[in-house]
Amino acid sequence: MKTMKTIMILGAAISVMAFFAGEALAGNDAAKSAVKSHHAQQKQERKAHFQQQKQENKEFRQSIKDVKGTEKTDAVVAHRETQYQENRAFVQKQHDENMAFLQERLVKNTKMSDAQKSEIASFFESQYNENVSFRDTQHGENVAYFTSVANDASLSLAQKKTKLKEYFAAQKAETKTHIQEQKAERQAEREKAKGNN
Repeated sequence: MKTMKTIMILGAAISVMAFFAGEALAGNDAAKSAVKSHHAQQKQERKAHFQQQKQENKEFRQSIKDVKGTEKTDAVVAHRETQYQENRAFVQKQHDENMAFLQERLVKNTKMSDAQKSEIASFFESQYNENVSFRDTQHGENVAYFTSVANDASLSLAQKKTKLKEYFAAQKAETKTHIQEQKAERQAEREKAKGNN
C-alpha cells in the first residue's frame, strides 16, 4: 500500500530527527550509545508494525476477492482508513517517545542555553507537524482519487491499474521532494547547533 510506504518513510525521517537531536546533544560515548539504542528500538518497532499490517493486507485481499463494484471499493477505502488511523497513532507514539528522549538529552546538556534548547525542541515539533499535515493531505487525496478511479465504469481494470500506478508514482516523487526539503532544514539546524556550541 502506497500510503503505508509514505508513512514508513516519514517515520524513518522522524527517527533521523531523533538521531540527529541525540547526536548533536550526546557529547560522549555513553550518550551516543543511548541514542543508537533508542533509534534501533524504534526501527524494530516500525518494522514489526508494518509487517503486521502487511499480513493484515494479505488477509484482507483474500477476504474480498469475490466482492465486486462499489462494495469492494467501499471495503478497500474502509480498510485503508483503519490502517491509516493505526499508522497515525503509531507515528504519534514514536514522536512522543522521540520528544521525551530529546527533552531528556536537552536537560543533561550543559553547553546550550535554555533558549537554544527550546529552539531545538520547537524545530522538531514543527517538522513533525509538517509531516502530519503532509500525510493527512496525501491520504485525503489518495482516498478521493482511488474512489474516483475505482468507480469509473468507463475504465477497464487494466486502465484503472495504470491510472493508479501513475498517480502513486507522481506521489512518490512528491514525497521524495518533501523528505529532501526536511533533510535540508535539519542539516541547516544541525549546522546552526554546531555553531552555537
